[in-house]
Amino acid sequence: MLVVIAVNVVLVMYAIDTFPGLDTEDAYQKGIAYNETLAASRAQEARGWRVNVQFSPKPAMSPDAAGAVHRGELVVTLLDNAGEPLRGLDVTAALVRPTNSGFDTKLALEPQGLGEYRAEAALPLPGQWDVRVSARHGEDSFFATRRIIVR
Repeated sequence: MLVVIAVNVVLVMYAIDTFPGLDTEDAYQKGIAYNETLAASRAQEARGWRVNVQFSPKPAMSPDAAGAVHRGELVVTLLDNAGEPLRGLDVTAALVRPTNSGFDTKLALEPQGLGEYRAEAALPLPGQWDVRVSARHGEDSFFATRRIIVR
């Protein structure tokens, strides 16, 4: 019986030590605003905007002061429902690690013409990153998430 209790204590301590905590900020408020989120999603689908996200790595460098060793350029291309480039948008991107928090990066992308928006990115880890793109033009807004792999 003591062996079973000892194993359970070890498992409970391991579970407590490795739990990263709540991953969603403001979960309660997001739950309350769920109907507004659904309405915004339907309006976005009706606009028919499309997004393409690419990450072009730059040659490997030594770590900088923030510890980033994986540098590259994030390129977001936005098109309307007719395939025409969307210009004049305020575009931001949040790069989020899907497996662990604490490494998130936010970027403001600069317009380059023909619906392209770019920013330099410095990431501390290789692997999978979720790019959460947010684009605004007046009252119109667009949100999309795409996964990239940083080698």
